[in-house]
Amino acid sequence: MMITIPPSVTSDDDLVRIGEANQGYRVEREEDGTITMSPTHTKTGSKSGEAYGQLWLYAKAVGGKAYDSSTGFAIGPGKKVRSPDASWNSKATIDALPEDAKQKFWRMSPEVVIEVNSDSDDFDDTRKRIKRFRERGTTYAVAIDPDTRRVEQLGTPPPGLHLDFDAIIDA
Repeated sequence: MMITIPPSVTSDDDLVRIGEANQGYRVEREEDGTITMSPTHTKTGSKSGEAYGQLWLYAKAVGGKAYDSSTGFAIGPGKKVRSPDASWNSKATIDALPEDAKQKFWRMSPEVVIEVNSDSDDFDDTRKRIKRFRERGTTYAVAIDPDTRRVEQLGTPPPGLHLDFDAIIDA
C-alpha cells in the first residue's frame, strides 16, 4: 500500500518530520512536492541490506560513503527526493559538492545506485527508476528482481566494485 500526501507539505523540514513519524516507510517527494510513502517488504529489506553492506565494505576499502535505504537525495529538477535501496559516493564527489548543496537532502544523484524489486513492485518500474537516476548523474545503476534473479545494470561500476548479485538475491 502506498500513502500519498498532497503537495501542500513541501519543505525539507516537513519531509523529515513525516519520515520520523512514520519509521519503516520509504518517504520520498516528487517534483511537484507530493510526498509518497511505502514500506519495504520484510524479505526485501534483507536483500537491500545486503546491497548496502556490500557498498559499505567497498567504501571502507576505497573511500567515500555508502548510504542505506532511508537516505534521501534531492535529485531535481523541482523538489524531487529519492531514496535508493543502497547507494555510494566517492570522497572526491562529496568533497566537490558545494556547501549549499549539502543540506538535509544533498542536491545530487549518487554515483552508484542499487534498487531491489519488492513483491509489490513491477520490475519495469524499477528499471525506469534506475534509468531516472542515470539521467540525473548516477554513473552506475542496478535493478535486481530477486524472484526472477534478473539483474539490469546501466553504466560502468567504479574501479574495484564487484557486486555479488547472488548474495543480494539470496539474502
